[in-house]
Amino acid sequence: MIYDPFISEENGPTVSLLSIKKTAKLTLVVACGLVGCGRVITPTPDTVITSTPTLVVQVTGPTLTPRATSTPRLATPVATPTPTITPTPVIYTIQPGDTLLKIALEFGRSNESIQEANGIIDPRYLQIGQQLIIPPPEIDPEEPPTPTPTPLPLNVTAINFQQTRQGTLWCLGTIYNPGNVPLTEIVLEASLMDESGALLAREAAFTQLDVALPEQSVPFAILFDTPPSSFAQYQIVPVSGVPLAEDTRYYFDLETFDVRGNLQSTGSYQVTGQLHNFGGEDVEVVRLVVIAFDGEERALAQRQVELAISLLKAGAITPFEVVLTIPNGEADHYSVLAQGLKAE
Repeated sequence: MIYDPFISEENGPTVSLLSIKKTAKLTLVVACGLVGCGRVITPTPDTVITSTPTLVVQVTGPTLTPRATSTPRLATPVATPTPTITPTPVIYTIQPGDTLLKIALEFGRSNESIQEANGIIDPRYLQIGQQLIIPPPEIDPEEPPTPTPTPLPLNVTAINFQQTRQGTLWCLGTIYNPGNVPLTEIVLEASLMDESGALLAREAAFTQLDVALPEQSVPFAILFDTPPSSFAQYQIVPVSGVPLAEDTRYYFDLETFDVRGNLQSTGSYQVTGQLHNFGGEDVEVVRLVVIAFDGEERALAQRQVELAISLLKAGAITPFEVVLTIPNGEADHYSVLAQGLKAE
């Protein structure tokens, strides 16, 4: 199974990495909403990077030629608009680019509560113009008001914006967990703004790996299906994340070595290496995420693949091969991450 935002956006749906065991309230709908699910994270040959001032990260060399007078800048944090909550349900009409996750974040509800209120079985089949009931928040009169949550100890890095010929915009990057506990159900929100700070577009997505281990960076890819023609500022913030339960089946005793990237005649990069299960458990449903970076540590491309073998024994080693297409850029180095499930 492959997830790559730069391969054709007509690809069929896939599931998020190890999503079969998510227990948190947020479900991966960004990639499974109106915009489709399971996009692959490598550029197609017809993908282009424009050099207009709409791109926040301006890659040096032949990739981009930015204007010094109109470089988008990181925005000063602004308050996220919150809709007025009334005792009765709110009716919301689905707009182009909406996903259930985006709607849930906007109204401060859970995916499950909106699905239950509207009898939604599969959120991938929501339709533009469809009306949704936004249920009122659940309030326990005996419970005190919930305090404002402490900001998550997560750092956003390696940000890069990539435009496609289809008119969509990808925001690529990684998020670093500086804490001492593994975090899961991480959702990031990207906002695009004009010079005055007015909001032009906002989208959200889960990370490409289900778990960010302590002192580990995991990739993310946020898609703007209908981006503004230009923007001057951006803001990318983590909006959710919970500690990983101790009784999880997630398995992390996997390491890659001998990783090499070779430029092919087609312009794509063939990334090869070895994967070692150095732990004491057999592992299944092993997935790799390969990220290519330029010399300034900006994410150029990402691709998620599922290991061809169904079971990797304790102590075993297996080779892997992943092909990345990088538009008008040259990869400087790569990062390969792996996670799996303990075999049952």
